[in-house]
Amino acid sequence: MEGTHRLRDEGDGAARGKRPDSITRPPELEGCRRGEAGGGAFRADARERRMGTRSGRREPVGKEEMVSDILLPHPSLPNSMCLGPRSSESPAHLISCEANRIPFVNQNLDLTSWADCLRAWPNPPEGWVAWYNRVSKTHYATWETIGIADALSLSLSPLEKNENILKTIGYFWSDALNCFMFGHGPMTPTLLDVTMITGLDIASPSPSAFKLPKVPFTLSSKTECTSWGAYLKRYMKTKGPVTEREHTAFLNFWLEHFIFCGPSLAPTKNYLSLAYELAKGTRLGLGKLFLGEVYRSLQLMSVKLFSQRTVKTGGPWWFIQLWAQLYFQNQIPDFPPLATCTFPDADGREIRCTSYGQALYGLPGSRLIPKEAAGWFQIFFQGLSNPLFFPYTESENFENPVSFRLDSFADDASTRHLFSIMIRPCFLPVGMSTSNRIIKPGYESYQPVVVARQLGLGQVPPHFFLHHLTASRAELPDILTGQRCYTFFDALAIPIPNNLCFTTTTDGFETWWTMWKTHAFRRALGPSLKQLDAEHDTTHQEQDGPEPTQTDGSPFTFLPPAPVVLFCRNSPSLKQVIMQGQPISPKSASKSKASSGPVAPRASTQARKAVRKVAARKTLKRKAPVQDNLQGCDPSSLLTFDPESIEPAAPKASEEPSLEMVHGPLQRLKALLSSSVEILVENPEAIKGILDEIQPHLPVTLRVKLWPAATLSAFKSGVQSARQRITLRRAQLPLRADIAEKCQRLNEKKTALDAKTDTSANNAELETLRKELESLEEKVRMTKQLIQEKETFIARSREEAQGLTADLKTDLAEIRALSGQLVTGKDEDDETEIAEVDRQC
Repeated sequence: MEGTHRLRDEGDGAARGKRPDSITRPPELEGCRRGEAGGGAFRADARERRMGTRSGRREPVGKEEMVSDILLPHPSLPNSMCLGPRSSESPAHLISCEANRIPFVNQNLDLTSWADCLRAWPNPPEGWVAWYNRVSKTHYATWETIGIADALSLSLSPLEKNENILKTIGYFWSDALNCFMFGHGPMTPTLLDVTMITGLDIASPSPSAFKLPKVPFTLSSKTECTSWGAYLKRYMKTKGPVTEREHTAFLNFWLEHFIFCGPSLAPTKNYLSLAYELAKGTRLGLGKLFLGEVYRSLQLMSVKLFSQRTVKTGGPWWFIQLWAQLYFQNQIPDFPPLATCTFPDADGREIRCTSYGQALYGLPGSRLIPKEAAGWFQIFFQGLSNPLFFPYTESENFENPVSFRLDSFADDASTRHLFSIMIRPCFLPVGMSTSNRIIKPGYESYQPVVVARQLGLGQVPPHFFLHHLTASRAELPDILTGQRCYTFFDALAIPIPNNLCFTTTTDGFETWWTMWKTHAFRRALGPSLKQLDAEHDTTHQEQDGPEPTQTDGSPFTFLPPAPVVLFCRNSPSLKQVIMQGQPISPKSASKSKASSGPVAPRASTQARKAVRKVAARKTLKRKAPVQDNLQGCDPSSLLTFDPESIEPAAPKASEEPSLEMVHGPLQRLKALLSSSVEILVENPEAIKGILDEIQPHLPVTLRVKLWPAATLSAFKSGVQSARQRITLRRAQLPLRADIAEKCQRLNEKKTALDAKTDTSANNAELETLRKELESLEEKVRMTKQLIQEKETFIARSREEAQGLTADLKTDLAEIRALSGQLVTGKDEDDETEIAEVDRQC
């Protein structure tokens, strides 16, 4: 056994060798020492008697018994626990049904089948960071309140794709158990991983497509916004406050593109109602929905690989990559210490990572290289000699998630409460749209019992309680079934001791897993590596292992591989289980399973028609009388006792119970049941006594419907707590009114503050005025330049005029001087004078 990891030192009152007082042992375990070899078998036999798994009948299991079966004492570590339920049965039947359905066992490996699967990748498009900054200024406090702030911060950074890991790890997925079957043991993403990597809420009520409100406004259709870039430009505003419509569009973008990564590669309305509910500040268990979608994507992938079709499912493969890199970090060269990694903030600055998700986002990726892909396949196939099952031992280096602090496990009751949710089985929601014809509302099974070591608990041979209860996955037909499905295990409160020490040890699990590995990993590794890497050279001729045999030496029988889960094919539907309705006969159950099988959201048209036909037949059966419904059914599957222990043979279907014998007791029962529920849960013995008296004389359907009345004591604590809460709420009405009044005043002050702090309009006006001022200043500068040029021209002109004046004076004086030298008079006068003289002579 491996060593343990201790969160806190033991308290002074912790006694070695004793189970913590906060967890009570069931009566059938009294007198059984923890170290005895027969203790596990005794526990399993007791559980099987209660559930009737050996005789084919399912008897009611009380919540106290289920709690004691889930958290078991560790045989050698006093302050550690094991995760149950524990099984003493051989896994041969499960292996026979499901071993050949794991893709690497029965399918040829073809990396080209993954061509379109990883196109939906959560890298931020241009403009997303600016939109995040704008919306976060107004709604970041709301995001923290509803538990999506950590996951939203991951959208600020691109994520490099590691195709070699993603295109090989899918071949090891078992959709029957919802886990990877590696060579060193089963592993799967858990609610603990979702909390530590994404910080999403797992404690709030699970979202249901039937209960989500109708969005009061419409967004553009896919034909109008054909890409995420067009969607962002259409709905991202740059001015004014962030409206509810813009906030909803922002969260719809984030859910579709960054979280669930739908295969459409374009905006859809599949998560619009969920985005609107989150925008209103409603707390929802988004973490459970996210893990359910992870399981659903892997299940659809396995169906595609089984049918040798191209994988185009899309889905949150980014989370599977982060999960695989975290758990297989020792196999990655130069893997950095996560506490030293950096992450870009909203302004693009590199800051210290505050969560495992941010640290893992910065790891380098890798394009598909056949040699590296074959290397990863070999790691997954052969397994690790020292696998890392619990990678969160350094969680104190990260501030997030704030709601779950492993470093204060002993002192933080809320952390232990979240841990109790992580370790209990449940039905995970999938599908958030009731109008989508392909992706319909349904559930996926969460069974952490098979990966207890990932939760810091000891691993025992697992008993798959949910598989004996109902189908591992199915669609949900209506709001009532969905509501009861998602809350089926909510009342299962598991007390967690505050001195719990985490461990990765096992108790009897090696034998269970050895049988699994012998049967599932019997094929030679070399041919598989050759399919992935044509240049792979095996060092020696590898041969397939011998065909497995039974303990008596006879050949082991494998059922023919099928695209549907075979292990729980005879289980009743979930609606029959949670509604206590009339079951269908085994014959019709097998037909129903054959038609609707895994009820995959992407069912073919022929399968959907078959489901509708079966539903129509069920509707007709419900309209028939009770006596007709009982024909063809096995009433022993509904009884809480063995009929053979009372009489040699069961009564014939034609024999009707005598109503005269039960009329009086039924009247007394009616009178008692008319009392308030507080009185009923305080004194349920009278009701139980009447039921024990008349039960053999009641019809089977009436016994089933009256069964909850016999278990009223199980609801005593819940009713008392609810009544106390009601009383406290009524006593706090003045306080609530005072709080409401103060909140109203606070809202008014916040509105005034927003008006003061929202300077976007004033900033726009100021920018306009500044631009106008710059324009005016440019005009003034140009005018001054023109004035200066004119002044210079005028001065130059004056200087030139003065020069010309001086030249003019000089020339005038010269002319005057020259003019003084000229002979005055006219030639005609002189000629006249000469002629006169000549005449006189």
